[in-house]
Amino acid sequence: MENEIVNTIANQVTETATTGFFERIFSLYGEFISIFPEKYQWIVSIVIILAVAAFLWNLIKRNWLWIVLLIILFPGILPVLRNIFNSLSTLLVGKPLP
Repeated sequence: MENEIVNTIANQVTETATTGFFERIFSLYGEFISIFPEKYQWIVSIVIILAVAAFLWNLIKRNWLWIVLLIILFPGILPVLRNIFNSLSTLLVGKPLP
């Protein structure tokens, strides 16, 4: 009996851990939208879309310079990050990453 309970809990934890980020978001959205009657679900969806768009607009409006710098400088940072991780893997494992 105890093994069945442990196996059930382990299976649920495994299923939760293996679901992707977007699958969880869609699942949460489905659970949230099911609270409302069907004839009002499209209104709630539009409100959510407008709220997300407003958030993204404010984020871009305030931080546009940082976003441009990130786009410009990120390709130059990649070799530095690769060097750091290769050095760490050499230090910890004894050989660089392939």
